[in-house]
Amino acid sequence: MQAQHIFVFLTLCAIPAFAQSLLAVLQENGFTEYAERLQGDPILSAGPGLIVYTPTNAALVGNGNVTVTRRQDAGSDNSAENSYGCVNATAPRWVDPAEFEGDSGAGNATLRKKQVGPSGSVYGTLLDDPEWVNLGPGRNQTIVEKRVPTASLPLVFTGLGASVGVAASDIPFEGGIIRPINGVLTLPRNLSYTLPFLSAERFGAALQNAGLFPDLDNRAIITVFAPNDAAFGDANNLPDAQLAQLLREHVVVGFPAYTPLLVGGRTYRTLGGSDVTVSIRDGVAYINGARILAGDAIIKNGVVHTIDRLLTTQSPTTPPSSIPTAAATTAKSLSWLAFVFTFVGIAVAALPSV
Repeated sequence: MQAQHIFVFLTLCAIPAFAQSLLAVLQENGFTEYAERLQGDPILSAGPGLIVYTPTNAALVGNGNVTVTRRQDAGSDNSAENSYGCVNATAPRWVDPAEFEGDSGAGNATLRKKQVGPSGSVYGTLLDDPEWVNLGPGRNQTIVEKRVPTASLPLVFTGLGASVGVAASDIPFEGGIIRPINGVLTLPRNLSYTLPFLSAERFGAALQNAGLFPDLDNRAIITVFAPNDAAFGDANNLPDAQLAQLLREHVVVGFPAYTPLLVGGRTYRTLGGSDVTVSIRDGVAYINGARILAGDAIIKNGVVHTIDRLLTTQSPTTPPSSIPTAAATTAKSLSWLAFVFTFVGIAVAALPSV
């Protein structure tokens, strides 16, 4: 068990001695803006064993009244924002079935208790509204928390390729832990809406022209390896049938392969019918030799990773230069449309297995 999660476990065990409500602790520690937004919300009684990602006052006020107005104009769903994402401490989460003896089938994902990945954690949430999640029956939306070399504290990855930073140490309350963050979390959208935020417009345009978006936007449980615009190059010049097949080879079905769940040597089946293989070199994740440039853009039905080349059926002989996966945060800056869908997020980690 990692030291960080041992600390979380021990802290959660000690929480009943504090016996202070979430609102009381928020007010006491200066999170007054967030406390105001939680007044009367059912999540106030959602414990025990919560980790609550709490934007600082500066993060909330910094967005200004314009952001609040836009969210209201767009019919912002406060219940979805507040439940993204709260779960019970014993809630199951996605794991790679190949990690367990007796499991088989690259496309057959299962729900089990939390197993910590080597480069971060995938946290299940209470967000089950079908407007924001399509991961199959009984599976709620997720976020990813991981450390990157450029930050002293972890980043939290959510929708539209956005991320926020953990801003301070955990603060206990009677139902769990408050984890301060320096921004607001972003609700996930579908693939077609998300790709323009990830410098993958050419890939998205090709999917549109091939008529693949209706399937990919609505199919439950996918992982998309999206070549950035430079990598996609002149692929649009391929014959239509060949291009459509190439595009399908960039979509893994049946398992949301968030980067903390990627394991070197693991093979996954694509929508095109071939297999792609994960390799890890110097802490960097590759898919058939393509390096993940920016990972863990959460979408309604899975996750998108931006990669530096088109996927081939065999890994290249000469590996590309290594850049740490966790350091890649190269998605486009969000336009005001992204801020329409930002929100105050609450996430709960499942305790790791011993």
